[in-house]
Amino acid sequence: MNDSNFTIKGLKTWTTYDGGGYQFNLYLDGKKFAWVHNDGNGGMISVECFDTTAPKVEINGWFDKEKNIQHTFMATPNYALLQNYVKTLPQWEGFFGEMMDMDVELWVDKLLANYEWEKKLVKAKKKGTTFRLNTDGTHDFRAISTLDVAKAIQYLDKKFGNQNYKLI
Repeated sequence: MNDSNFTIKGLKTWTTYDGGGYQFNLYLDGKKFAWVHNDGNGGMISVECFDTTAPKVEINGWFDKEKNIQHTFMATPNYALLQNYVKTLPQWEGFFGEMMDMDVELWVDKLLANYEWEKKLVKAKKKGTTFRLNTDGTHDFRAISTLDVAKAIQYLDKKFGNQNYKLI
């Protein structure tokens, strides 16, 4: 399983004093998997799996390093599947340089960011040729207002050199 097995459908967003909220249906391999909601007021993201009638399973929650205690809780099989998948993902660097395990909330944020980025990219590709400079971030892209790729490459080679950009 990987992120491409998960898709977002029915995204709704709204503005709040703390940035914004959202909700959407999460699909796994084309099947409705969970409803995801963030009220946009600084609280936690809610992931409600649709297998609510299935027998609950015990899964590991957070680990208390100070007391050396593994907390557990009961969850639906789908939520257990999601959490176990997320635990296989690489760690990320926290605010103070400490390496942190991926969790479901952060994964949802990254999945949503990728979804929104891809929507913007598709829209930009309809209007022109999209590219990324080697110095740009992974979610950055630029566009030239021409659909003639040969013309765009000629311009980019002249402006940036042919090794300093990548068409996307």
